[in-house]
Amino acid sequence: MTRTNIDWRLGDSHHLDELRLSPLQLVTLGQAFHWTDRDALLSALDKLVAAGGAVVVVGGPAPGAIEPPAWLDVVAEVRTRYLGPERRAGSGAYTHPEESHKEVLARSPFSRIEVARWDRTVARDLDSVIGLQFSYSYSSPAKLGKHKDAFEQDLRKALLAFTPSGQFDEVIRTEAIIATRP
Repeated sequence: MTRTNIDWRLGDSHHLDELRLSPLQLVTLGQAFHWTDRDALLSALDKLVAAGGAVVVVGGPAPGAIEPPAWLDVVAEVRTRYLGPERRAGSGAYTHPEESHKEVLARSPFSRIEVARWDRTVARDLDSVIGLQFSYSYSSPAKLGKHKDAFEQDLRKALLAFTPSGQFDEVIRTEAIIATRP
């Protein structure tokens, strides 16, 4: 079955007006919402989202919402030894926004908020945990540079010392913050 009701556009949150969009019923924003000027983006979306439409932010919960598994402390300790205590992002350091997405949405035109949550347990083997660390911008092979192999060896050793079974379980929470106009 071919869908013909999807119109793909290439653009970014700073240039929505240049995309010549028809009124939108639903805008979904992912994990990268925190990298945007959230207030400005929601103001721009107010002009684009039709009456009765919604903005949905989908991603993980705010830090501290669920208890992280203890093995993540092992990962953080090894990463800190190699990359320092700051969580790097791009050319600078990452700090989580002080305001939650819900707080920003609550003061926006889309201030009526509902939250749906789904928890699931993900079981990873050692290679998956290592690969996951390399997938993050703050501990990528590019960030580790010539220390990548030593980091990997030390991380493997530390994780297996902590969890000899080599299975690392983690509860993953996905949240959908559904925001509409009051």
